[in-house]
Amino acid sequence: MAKKEKKAKKKNAVVDGETIVVEKKSVNLIVLLPIVAILAIAGSIVGTIITNKFITPPVANGQGIEAQGSAKITEDQVITPMDEFLVNLAKGDKEKPEYIRITLSLLTGGEKDSAEITQNVAVIRDSIVNTLRQKSSTDILSGAEGVANLKTQLRDSINEAYGKSIIVEVFITDFVIQ
Repeated sequence: MAKKEKKAKKKNAVVDGETIVVEKKSVNLIVLLPIVAILAIAGSIVGTIITNKFITPPVANGQGIEAQGSAKITEDQVITPMDEFLVNLAKGDKEKPEYIRITLSLLTGGEKDSAEITQNVAVIRDSIVNTLRQKSSTDILSGAEGVANLKTQLRDSINEAYGKSIIVEVFITDFVIQ
Protein backbone atom coordinates (compact mmCIF):
# COMPACT_ATOMS: atom_id res chain seq x y z
CA MET A 1 0.00 0.00 0.00
CA ALA A 2 2.95 2.35 0.52
CA LYS A 3 3.70 2.24 -3.21
CA LYS A 4 0.10 3.20 -4.04
CA GLU A 5 0.26 6.19 -1.69
CA LYS A 6 3.50 7.43 -3.25
CA LYS A 7 1.94 7.22 -6.71
CA ALA A 8 -1.19 8.94 -5.42
CA LYS A 9 0.83 11.80 -3.99
CA LYS A 10 2.46 12.37 -7.34
CA LYS A 11 -0.86 12.34 -9.19
CA ASN A 12 -3.39 13.55 -6.54
CA ALA A 13 -5.27 10.31 -6.96
CA VAL A 14 -7.86 8.43 -4.91
CA VAL A 15 -6.49 5.50 -2.90
CA ASP A 16 -8.92 3.07 -1.19
CA GLY A 17 -11.72 5.65 -1.23
CA GLU A 18 -9.59 8.42 0.24
CA THR A 19 -8.37 11.43 -1.70
CA ILE A 20 -4.80 12.35 -1.11
CA VAL A 21 -3.97 15.95 -1.99
CA VAL A 22 -0.43 17.05 -2.60
CA GLU A 23 0.50 20.25 -0.77
CA LYS A 24 1.52 23.04 -3.11
CA LYS A 25 4.35 25.40 -2.27
CA SER A 26 3.27 28.89 -1.11
CA VAL A 27 4.00 31.89 -3.34
CA ASN A 28 7.49 33.10 -2.76
CA LEU A 29 7.70 36.54 -1.07
CA ILE A 30 10.60 37.53 -3.28
CA VAL A 31 8.27 37.40 -6.28
CA LEU A 32 5.27 38.96 -4.51
CA LEU A 33 6.98 42.11 -3.13
CA PRO A 34 8.07 43.56 -6.50
CA ILE A 35 4.59 42.97 -7.92
CA VAL A 36 2.97 44.82 -5.00
CA ALA A 37 5.50 47.67 -5.32
CA ILE A 38 4.84 48.03 -9.07
CA LEU A 39 1.07 48.09 -8.48
CA ALA A 40 1.43 50.75 -5.76
CA ILE A 41 3.58 52.99 -7.98
CA ALA A 42 1.24 52.57 -10.94
CA GLY A 43 -1.76 53.36 -8.72
CA SER A 44 -0.10 56.52 -7.45
CA ILE A 45 0.68 57.70 -10.96
CA VAL A 46 -2.85 57.01 -12.22
CA GLY A 47 -4.35 58.70 -9.14
CA THR A 48 -2.24 61.81 -9.69
CA ILE A 49 -3.21 62.01 -13.34
CA ILE A 50 -6.91 61.63 -12.54
CA THR A 51 -6.71 64.25 -9.79
CA ASN A 52 -4.92 66.79 -11.99
CA LYS A 53 -7.11 66.17 -15.02
CA PHE A 54 -10.59 65.92 -13.50
CA ILE A 55 -10.64 67.22 -9.93
CA THR A 56 -8.30 70.25 -9.89
CA PRO A 57 -9.61 73.21 -11.94
CA PRO A 58 -7.35 74.26 -14.81
CA VAL A 59 -5.38 77.53 -14.71
CA ALA A 60 -4.28 79.05 -18.00
CA ASN A 61 -0.99 80.96 -17.61
CA GLY A 62 -2.19 82.69 -14.43
CA GLN A 63 -4.81 84.71 -16.31
CA GLY A 64 -8.26 84.95 -14.85
CA ILE A 65 -7.17 84.05 -11.34
CA GLU A 66 -9.51 85.64 -8.86
CA ALA A 67 -7.99 87.82 -6.16
CA GLN A 68 -9.76 87.02 -2.88
CA GLY A 69 -12.86 86.08 -4.84
CA SER A 70 -13.80 89.67 -5.71
CA ALA A 71 -11.57 91.05 -8.46
CA LYS A 72 -10.01 89.62 -11.58
CA ILE A 73 -6.64 90.94 -12.59
CA THR A 74 -6.59 91.96 -16.23
CA GLU A 75 -3.68 92.89 -18.47
CA ASP A 76 -4.22 96.66 -18.17
CA GLN A 77 -4.44 96.69 -14.36
CA VAL A 78 -1.30 97.41 -12.32
CA ILE A 79 -0.33 96.35 -8.80
CA THR A 80 1.44 99.14 -6.92
CA PRO A 81 3.34 98.11 -3.77
CA MET A 82 3.27 100.38 -0.72
CA ASP A 83 5.87 100.81 2.01
CA GLU A 84 5.35 99.11 5.35
CA PHE A 85 2.94 100.61 7.89
CA LEU A 86 3.46 100.42 11.67
CA VAL A 87 0.36 101.73 13.44
CA ASN A 88 -1.04 101.76 16.98
CA LEU A 89 -4.37 99.96 17.07
CA ALA A 90 -7.40 101.17 19.00
CA LYS A 91 -7.70 99.73 22.50
CA GLY A 92 -10.07 96.82 22.49
CA ASP A 93 -10.66 94.30 25.26
CA LYS A 94 -7.02 94.47 26.28
CA GLU A 95 -5.70 97.53 28.09
CA LYS A 96 -2.16 97.23 26.81
CA PRO A 97 -1.26 98.97 23.54
CA GLU A 98 -1.27 96.83 20.42
CA TYR A 99 0.42 97.48 17.10
CA ILE A 100 -0.09 96.33 13.55
CA ARG A 101 2.71 96.03 11.04
CA ILE A 102 1.23 95.66 7.59
CA THR A 103 2.48 95.88 4.03
CA LEU A 104 -0.02 96.45 1.25
CA SER A 105 -0.14 96.38 -2.52
CA LEU A 106 -2.87 98.27 -4.35
CA LEU A 107 -4.50 97.08 -7.57
CA THR A 108 -5.24 100.03 -9.85
CA GLY A 109 -7.05 100.38 -13.16
CA GLY A 110 -3.90 101.04 -15.16
CA GLU A 111 -0.53 102.75 -15.47
CA LYS A 112 -2.10 106.23 -15.17
CA ASP A 113 -3.73 105.41 -11.82
CA SER A 114 -0.54 103.76 -10.57
CA ALA A 115 1.44 106.90 -11.41
CA GLU A 116 -1.12 109.06 -9.55
CA ILE A 117 -0.79 106.85 -6.47
CA THR A 118 2.98 107.13 -6.58
CA GLN A 119 2.81 110.94 -6.89
CA ASN A 120 0.18 111.38 -4.16
CA VAL A 121 1.32 108.67 -1.75
CA ALA A 122 0.72 110.93 1.28
CA VAL A 123 -3.06 110.93 0.68
CA ILE A 124 -3.08 107.13 0.40
CA ARG A 125 -0.89 106.60 3.48
CA ASP A 126 -2.98 109.02 5.55
CA SER A 127 -6.24 107.25 4.77
CA ILE A 128 -4.68 103.83 5.51
CA VAL A 129 -3.23 104.98 8.86
CA ASN A 130 -6.54 106.62 9.89
CA THR A 131 -8.48 103.46 9.03
CA LEU A 132 -6.06 101.17 10.88
CA ARG A 133 -6.00 103.40 14.02
CA GLN A 134 -9.76 102.96 14.38
CA LYS A 135 -9.47 99.15 14.42
CA SER A 136 -8.70 96.91 17.37
CA SER A 137 -6.99 93.55 17.07
CA THR A 138 -10.27 91.76 17.80
CA ASP A 139 -11.97 93.66 14.95
CA ILE A 140 -9.33 92.48 12.50
CA LEU A 141 -8.80 88.94 13.76
CA SER A 142 -12.37 88.02 14.69
CA GLY A 143 -14.04 85.55 12.40
CA ALA A 144 -13.28 84.58 8.85
CA GLU A 145 -14.40 87.93 7.45
CA GLY A 146 -12.24 90.19 9.66
CA VAL A 147 -9.32 90.59 7.24
CA ALA A 148 -11.63 90.70 4.20
CA ASN A 149 -13.63 93.51 5.83
CA LEU A 150 -10.41 95.38 6.62
CA LYS A 151 -9.33 95.17 2.97
CA THR A 152 -12.71 96.46 1.81
CA GLN A 153 -12.64 99.33 4.31
CA LEU A 154 -9.10 100.27 3.29
CA ARG A 155 -10.10 100.32 -0.38
CA ASP A 156 -13.19 102.41 0.31
CA SER A 157 -11.34 104.89 2.54
CA ILE A 158 -8.56 105.37 -0.03
CA ASN A 159 -11.07 105.95 -2.83
CA GLU A 160 -13.05 108.36 -0.65
CA ALA A 161 -9.94 110.31 0.37
CA TYR A 162 -8.73 110.45 -3.21
CA GLY A 163 -12.09 111.62 -4.52
CA LYS A 164 -12.53 108.91 -7.14
CA SER A 165 -12.42 105.16 -7.52
CA ILE A 166 -8.72 104.71 -8.15
CA ILE A 167 -8.18 101.46 -6.17
CA VAL A 168 -9.78 98.25 -7.41
CA GLU A 169 -8.46 95.90 -4.71
CA VAL A 170 -6.16 95.93 -1.69
CA PHE A 171 -3.74 93.04 -1.21
CA ILE A 172 -2.10 92.37 2.15
CA THR A 173 1.43 91.10 1.56
CA ASP A 174 2.68 91.14 5.16
CA PHE A 175 0.66 91.28 8.37
CA VAL A 176 1.60 91.13 12.07
CA ILE A 177 -0.35 92.21 15.14
CA GLN A 178 1.44 92.45 18.45
